[in-house]
Amino acid sequence: MRLLIDEKERKYLVKGDCDVHINYGVVSGEELQKTTPGEVLRTHIGNKLNVIEPGIIDFMEKAKRGPQTMAMKDSAIIAGFTGIKSGSRVVDAGAGSGVNAMFLANIVAPEKLICYEIREDFAEIARKNFEKAGIENVAIKLKNIYEGIDEKNIDLISLDVPEPWEAVSPAIESLKIGGYVTSYSPSIEQSKKFYDKLIQSDARFTIETVECLVRNWDLKVVRPFSRMLGHTGFITFARLIGRGT
Repeated sequence: MRLLIDEKERKYLVKGDCDVHINYGVVSGEELQKTTPGEVLRTHIGNKLNVIEPGIIDFMEKAKRGPQTMAMKDSAIIAGFTGIKSGSRVVDAGAGSGVNAMFLANIVAPEKLICYEIREDFAEIARKNFEKAGIENVAIKLKNIYEGIDEKNIDLISLDVPEPWEAVSPAIESLKIGGYVTSYSPSIEQSKKFYDKLIQSDARFTIETVECLVRNWDLKVVRPFSRMLGHTGFITFARLIGRGT
């Protein structure tokens, strides 16, 4: 795979052996195969394309969509606030298109990340996205996480499900002490129900809820762009610090 970036910084994720047709011309697959990262190609009408190797962020941006996906900023804040690293044991529930799992699996590799998904059609979309990105350390289980989590001693359980409070009891059983269960919810009512279930449980947690807003700046004129990536969801972080009251 190659990532082509045009003069307006638009990205094209392409196979390295096929002709590429874009708005500003055509590049032959034969010519593309001969390039190395850092080179500049020209389309048949002379437009420049920078050639680089794609990274995980590029595959996330270009992943096939099915269900609504978690924004990259939200995946990033989950990884950052929980401190997962290579070798961390992670469970992702509500795999959807697999974009969040892709981001987290890239961090914890070579440890295998486990996805829970109840819909076969969503699981198939996720599998294809993992394959395209070269992510091999992910296993998908067609199982409802509300009914239990098979894995134990988990560092992070990331929930993107309609009723996250239903996963609190399974999470308590599977988390290691010091591990996190996080819930991504579009509405604050879902977050509040999740919070209530946590504090009513027989376990002890530290809990905080955040939302992540990203505003880009135009340094040519030293002011923010008029559009920003605002509210997408509320993320609750619950860290298990003990079982029993």
